[in-house]
Amino acid sequence: MVRDQTKHQEGGWRRRPGEEPASNASVYREGGVYTESDAEDSVHCCIRNAAGVGREVAEEDSFCLNERQNVIVVSTPSEDRARRYEGICKLRMGDREFEASAFRAAPENTSKGLIRGISLDEKLADVVRSLVNHRNPNVLHAKRMENTTNVIILFDGYYVPRYVNYGGMMIRCTLYKKHIDMCYECGRLRHRADVCPNPNDKKCRGCGCGNSPDDHRCEPVCQLCGKGHLTGDRKCKAKYKTSYLVKRRQWERRMREEAEAIYSSSSTVNDVEGGYGRRHAPRRRRGNSRSASRETRARSRTYSRTRSRARSRSISRPRSAKPRTRRRPEPTTQLQPKAEERLTPIN
Repeated sequence: MVRDQTKHQEGGWRRRPGEEPASNASVYREGGVYTESDAEDSVHCCIRNAAGVGREVAEEDSFCLNERQNVIVVSTPSEDRARRYEGICKLRMGDREFEASAFRAAPENTSKGLIRGISLDEKLADVVRSLVNHRNPNVLHAKRMENTTNVIILFDGYYVPRYVNYGGMMIRCTLYKKHIDMCYECGRLRHRADVCPNPNDKKCRGCGCGNSPDDHRCEPVCQLCGKGHLTGDRKCKAKYKTSYLVKRRQWERRMREEAEAIYSSSSTVNDVEGGYGRRHAPRRRRGNSRSASRETRARSRTYSRTRSRARSRSISRPRSAKPRTRRRPEPTTQLQPKAEERLTPIN
């Protein structure tokens, strides 16, 4: 596997602005697993010899051995050396020779999409030319999934569009889901059959029994989902990995919900504190609104009163044809109490 951290362009891979070109080449070794007897220096030497790279030039590259996945990761800033590492098909360590395979992986800060229905008559160069153009500015590279009509598209950034332009035709694009590797040689997970480190040590995919006979019968239980089918079966939905893009969206949604919860709780506390201190120190905004409402009410009352008085006067004047005459008040006589009814003070 060759993992490239640069971008694809017609005629080669281009680097990002302000970034040094770097390619990661991962080489799978077939037919055996790395042991403690295989020194890392000897592994480094055999890769250099297989790629035809000199010792002094190879010191600019970085090599990392992954014993669990039976893979060697090589990082190089040179495009020429990356192509040499990509062409490795055999590794020779002392008097032993192993088959190997290498390919380039996706750069960082990228995402993958999948389109279906591309004819097998289309060559890979034509497929790449139909996708990597000015009409799809975020498309970096494309490759076919073995001998199928599915094509994997590499996009720049963490956004996969719903449609892409393929030779002038809009085609539906979905998020590419990578499934968990299942080895059909030894019956174990996390690696493929073509790079199986222990093909002789087999394990039943149903019950997990080691080195079971050919006529072995058991009740299958999937190691991924726990249902009654073989591990890694096609109908198993748990074999697909959750892509980084989905995890990133879930994390952003979780952070957004936490921020909203914190904001709502703080606003609730502020409302409670404001309601408790309303008698002693009313809010300025609410007091201003109350005083303004009182002033407007007083104005409306005075205006309505004066207007109603003016109307009543204007209506009452034309009705009275004769001038009004004031009636003199009749004199009132005060009744004096009788002598016998007068009260005498008590000594």
